[in-house]
Amino acid sequence: MKEVKHYICEICGTEYNDKTRAQHCEKGHCKPLEIIKERYLSVGNNAKGYPLEIIVKMADGTEQKYKR
Repeated sequence: MKEVKHYICEICGTEYNDKTRAQHCEKGHCKPLEIIKERYLSVGNNAKGYPLEIIVKMADGTEQKYKR
């Protein structure tokens, strides 16, 4: 029987055979810090009330827009 060892990036879930590559992947992800702004539709157009888009401040200082 062979023992197989692999590493998984805790942020994106990608599996690697090499620990260094997995660590590089984890360090390469830019993490969100806070939601800066949200945009909603009226409840008549969106009964569930979720935001249509959000702007998120990232760890590198940029602001990124996400839409559903």
